Amino acid sequence: MPRRPLLIAGAVIALAALAWGASAWWHYRSHVSTDDAYVEGAVATVSAKVSGHIVELLVDDNKPVKKGDLLLRIDDRDYRARLDQAKAAVGIAESRLRAATARVAMTREQASGQMAQAQASSQSAASAMSAARDAMDSSRATVASRRANLGAAQAELERAKAAWDRARQDLDRVSALVKQDLVAKRDFDQAVTDERAAEAAVRGAEQRVVQAQRDLAGAEADLKIRDTGYEPQQIGIQMAEARAANARASRINAEAMQQEVRVRDAERELAAAQLKEAQADLAVAELNLDHAQVRAPVDGIVAKRTAEIGQIVQVGQPLLAVVPLHEVWIQANFKETQLAGVKAGMPVTIQVDGVPGKTYKGTVDSIAAGTGARFSLLPPENATGNWVKVVQRVPVKIRLDGKEIANPHTLRAGMSAYVSIKVK
Repeated sequence: MPRRPLLIAGAVIALAALAWGASAWWHYRSHVSTDDAYVEGAVATVSAKVSGHIVELLVDDNKPVKKGDLLLRIDDRDYRARLDQAKAAVGIAESRLRAATARVAMTREQASGQMAQAQASSQSAASAMSAARDAMDSSRATVASRRANLGAAQAELERAKAAWDRARQDLDRVSALVKQDLVAKRDFDQAVTDERAAEAAVRGAEQRVVQAQRDLAGAEADLKIRDTGYEPQQIGIQMAEARAANARASRINAEAMQQEVRVRDAERELAAAQLKEAQADLAVAELNLDHAQVRAPVDGIVAKRTAEIGQIVQVGQPLLAVVPLHEVWIQANFKETQLAGVKAGMPVTIQVDGVPGKTYKGTVDSIAAGTGARFSLLPPENATGNWVKVVQRVPVKIRLDGKEIANPHTLRAGMSAYVSIKVK
């Protein structure tokens, strides 16, 4: 009888061991696990955007902050003075632009008035000139016609003389040939006839030249009488010419005023450009003044604070860091032989060494594009020396469920973790 309880206890222990072994075997078949895992999180480094003394420090290490919270202040007196200078420069530039715009409008109106006056004067002078010269146009036209007739008569005379010279030469040659009985008598008679006709043509041309000279002399005498300066026609022409000269001067002044309008337009464009430059300087001054107040870029916990009151900081100098703990994740480095069945979206259980007794839930987010050794500072060169095959580890990013990292929580970047992925 005493052996029966022992047998029962042994049977129970054996069944428990068998159940545990079966459960462990199934867990091994349906899960991949690693203890090479860590809590990771983004680190937002807060740097100075302007230089100066730190005059106020409002946060300390490991304190929670919200996005936009004021962290520290840099002495902004210089930046306020520069802002006032920029505002004054903008005011001056605006005044210059208004003045330039007013000058453009005024100059354009003056130029338009002068141009209209010059055009009216030109038209009036042209009408007067046309009316004054109509009385002399016929005389001048007559003189021109007589001159042309004389020129034509003289040209005709020259042609007749040339023909007469050629006819006399032909007659002399034919006369010599007739004496030698080398040409017919008829050719000699024809040469004589041509010579006499050419001589007659010369005489007629001379008469026409004389007549043309007489006609031209009469026309010029008539024009000279009209052009003495005492006749009303000549006086009207002189007055019209004076008015035309005044109109030309007015037009030149109007064109100069048009050029002045273009100069004023250029001055206005320059004033507008200077205003934009001043406004840009003002925006930079406002931005620098705002940057003198350093604010938190994200929600998180302050870490690595190096800023102290009275410290002189330079542009780009890191002052502190903000770690957003509500966005931490797990990076698990699995052996490459374990990743055959791992895919994004698979459920994961996580145990963190810093939080004993608690199991976190998560899902596989993604698998890295290379092994950890491939992206190390000194990647292995397997093509040199003696090669030993080493199983590589591949980083796997695991997202924690939202409720697991709801504030507040105790997870911190860099904590060690144990990760198990259910692949079946």
